[in-house]
Amino acid sequence: MPNATRSPRWTAAEMDAYERARALLNAVIAAYSGRIGAAPSPEAARALRAQRAPLLVERDSLTADSQERIAEILRDLPAQLAAEREGNPGE
Repeated sequence: MPNATRSPRWTAAEMDAYERARALLNAVIAAYSGRIGAAPSPEAARALRAQRAPLLVERDSLTADSQERIAEILRDLPAQLAAEREGNPGE
C-alpha cells in the first residue's frame, strides 16, 4: 500500500500554472504552424519554422519544477500569441 502521508511533489496551483503554460505554448506553436501553412514562399515558411523551433524545445523540456519560467510564459506569451494570430500571412 502506498504511503498515504507522502506529500505531493507539486501543489495544485503549481500544476495548474504548468498546464496553463503548456497550453499557451501549444497555442503559440499552432499559430506559427498556421502561418507556415499560409506562407507565400518556402523562404518565409523556413523563417517561421526557425522562429517556432525554440518554442517546441521549450514545450518539450518544461516541467512543473520550472516555476520561474512558467511565470514568465504566463506573463509574456499572451502578447506573442495575439501577435502571431494577427500575423500577416504574406510575410
